[in-house]
Amino acid sequence: MSIFTCLLWICVTASLSLVSARGETHVVGGDEGWTQVPNYGDWAQGRTFHVGDTLLFNYDENLHSVIQVNETAYEDCIKEPNLATFSSGNGPFRLAEVGRQWYICGVGDHCEHGQRLSINVLP
Repeated sequence: MSIFTCLLWICVTASLSLVSARGETHVVGGDEGWTQVPNYGDWAQGRTFHVGDTLLFNYDENLHSVIQVNETAYEDCIKEPNLATFSSGNGPFRLAEVGRQWYICGVGDHCEHGQRLSINVLP
């Protein structure tokens, strides 16, 4: 391998590392934010989520929360035990693992009425 090829390979690899490390920010629900109004399945459809991206949940902390759960808890809207709970009103979640991830609202029956999100995170 020539020196030029080696240098080119190093530059390309470094550039790709910087792009993937930076990640994209996804505002959950778009302009509506994390409320009972949007259909989060529709919102997530067609979006690509990667390790290093951030999910930004914007919501009124007096009305909603965000709980990261497993698949069973997502399907049945079970709040405890959970993987993480946030109630600050502006919860950023950095996507750190490949695979399915599930989020629900922990207030009242909001999850049962559709305030939940399931995504697939790619490398």
